[in-house]
Amino acid sequence: MAPLCSKSSPWCQSLSSQETVLAPDAPQSRDTEYFRQPTRPPAQLSDNWVLRFNALKRLYRLLIQYFSDVLDQNTSALEVPDLQSMAKDHSVKDTLIMCRLTIAIAVQCDNNKHIIDKIQSLSDTNQHYLMKAIEQVMAKVQASGGTQGTSTMTDDDHYYYLQSERSRILAEKETLEKVYQNLLEEHRTLQTNYDDSVSEKEDALARMRQTQREVDDSKRHDKADHVMRAEIDRLRAELRAKTTLRLQRLNSISRIM
Repeated sequence: MAPLCSKSSPWCQSLSSQETVLAPDAPQSRDTEYFRQPTRPPAQLSDNWVLRFNALKRLYRLLIQYFSDVLDQNTSALEVPDLQSMAKDHSVKDTLIMCRLTIAIAVQCDNNKHIIDKIQSLSDTNQHYLMKAIEQVMAKVQASGGTQGTSTMTDDDHYYYLQSERSRILAEKETLEKVYQNLLEEHRTLQTNYDDSVSEKEDALARMRQTQREVDDSKRHDKADHVMRAEIDRLRAELRAKTTLRLQRLNSISRIM
């Protein structure tokens, strides 16, 4: 069986405009005083997506304020659904967000025994996915901690706008933090590569200086060898000259005698 809170489930794929219209009525069985019956007939809402949009904004405001006012939980980290896409295009993704909020409230309200019994009557698979959906919401409201300390708002449009803007800003903040971390990692890599290059350059310069010293020493040795060879050649020539002179003198003496 496909999970109840998955996009691939037949339940989600079969969402119709009528089901979207009935969404505002869903929490009423949980807290009839807080979630009152809308005055506009559901049939009239089903024909006009703008009316559905307004009804969803009212429901969303009530859901968020229920978390804050009744359950004393912070909602700043919760996902904000695109209610226009939900009302106009029957967005499954955004409908799931609203469903998760509704279920999370249902299991925490005073009349939750009936809801919990209903959940326990489901198959193990569906219970598992429902619990995962509840955990997704609870992890965010608990991670935020404390109450928001904001006054109750009655203007649905303004309230939804503020929630959407806050969600957008948080998403942008997360994106910027990821970009910053990536840039920081790239900077560290570049710094490491630069340090390695400087070290390699210094090693190359040291080897070049050593080679230059060896070449200079070799040149000095070559020059000394050249001087020595020239001196040897001079001595040889001088020796040959003296030998020749000696022979000449010996010949002269021999002729005299």
